[in-house]
Amino acid sequence: MRPRVSVVMPTYKRARLLGATLRSILAQSFSDFELLVRDDGPGGDGTEEAVREAAAGDPRVKYHRNPKNLRMPANLNAGIEDAVGELIAVCHDHDLYHPDFLAELVRLLDRHPRALFAHTGLEMVDQDDRPLGAVHVGPWPELTRGRAWLDFMLRSFSSPVCALTLVRRDAHERLGLYDPAFGFIADVEMWMRLCEHGDVAYAARPLVRVRNREDGHDVDVNPWPIHAFSFAIHRKYVPRHFQGPMRLAKEAALALRADKQVLHEVASRLRHGKPIGLGASLGPLRDHAGPLSRALLPLVGPLESLLSEKRS
Repeated sequence: MRPRVSVVMPTYKRARLLGATLRSILAQSFSDFELLVRDDGPGGDGTEEAVREAAAGDPRVKYHRNPKNLRMPANLNAGIEDAVGELIAVCHDHDLYHPDFLAELVRLLDRHPRALFAHTGLEMVDQDDRPLGAVHVGPWPELTRGRAWLDFMLRSFSSPVCALTLVRRDAHERLGLYDPAFGFIADVEMWMRLCEHGDVAYAARPLVRVRNREDGHDVDVNPWPIHAFSFAIHRKYVPRHFQGPMRLAKEAALALRADKQVLHEVASRLRHGKPIGLGASLGPLRDHAGPLSRALLPLVGPLESLLSEKRS
């Protein structure tokens, strides 16, 4: 019989953490699910063995290694396309899940048929599962109208929705999967897209323990693509969500926020002696940031070269 929920877990070179993550999913109080582990690594790194050991013969676990590296979000989309559940849960390969994680999100979608996705509060832990003292539980009600939630998301580049959600299959079928044009944060664009067509459910409990990223993760080493994608997503939805004079005011405010973000990142990297390293992100940043960034960003490369010469 078709399981009620499909849990899709993309993974890449995280054999050390993967076993504990899988065991936390297999120990869920809600058991009517399949677990699709989508390995985007090169093989031979211990991932398959970690899956086999954690699954211990559990038929709900289905392991697949891609013959070539798909990256995100293509690997996630491929898993969703292979899933058969009525509801689709996305789970990271390095986080830990409360036993009631699935049960609570399923309950929310059953209780609120207009909600297209449900998300939850979270707690931050380090690579060894030690609490970092940060628990994020928002003040939001159990159900928020989609347009109101979209308005809230457009106020800041920090998404209030963690990627760990439960989405209705028919929402994906009608409205699409994760858009590769927005790279690593394609989920943010998808939440906004879903908000245009339905409501948002929320569990005000820290049902996920989110591990911080390992040292040297691409997102921390080079945050510029994330900034560029964030600006592009907001540039897409502000004109769709606001009209008339309000739209003009929101677009002006967006440009100022984008400029502030760019200047803060440049100043922070200079202060800590890190390379600014705009690289291929220069063009997208200039396209989607504000007028100040468009004027100053071309000067960053020569400035960085000058500082490098002085250091040497």
